[in-house]
Amino acid sequence: MEGEIWSTLHTARIANAVFFISMMVSIWIAARFSSVAAEKGINMVGKIICSLFAIGVFMGNWTVGSTVMNSYSGFAKAFEMLGETGVELSPMATGYIEYFGTEMTGMPNPVMMLVGVTGLLIALAPLWFNSSD
Repeated sequence: MEGEIWSTLHTARIANAVFFISMMVSIWIAARFSSVAAEKGINMVGKIICSLFAIGVFMGNWTVGSTVMNSYSGFAKAFEMLGETGVELSPMATGYIEYFGTEMTGMPNPVMMLVGVTGLLIALAPLWFNSSD
């Protein structure tokens, strides 16, 4: 049974890789929109629209990052529940439970938080900060 959980986890990691790529592309798009808008001397309404888009990208990526972490916690919970049935878990499964925990969270892991925050700053900086400073 543990092998089936591992198999399902690794299949889910394919979707997580696609999520990560979509996060990077969306950050790049937000940063590119802002960069082009700043180069063209966009007015205040345009700055606000680009900023709202960048914030939306950040919030969407936060949700995706949280979903990925929650899926990892869900698999840890599955391992824990399997262990509670009397099945002896492998050291890898036990380590997985210890690393990811079994409680759901509304936050991505710290690395993805850093990527999200810096992506947001990269998208907002050209709009709101003078490049000559």
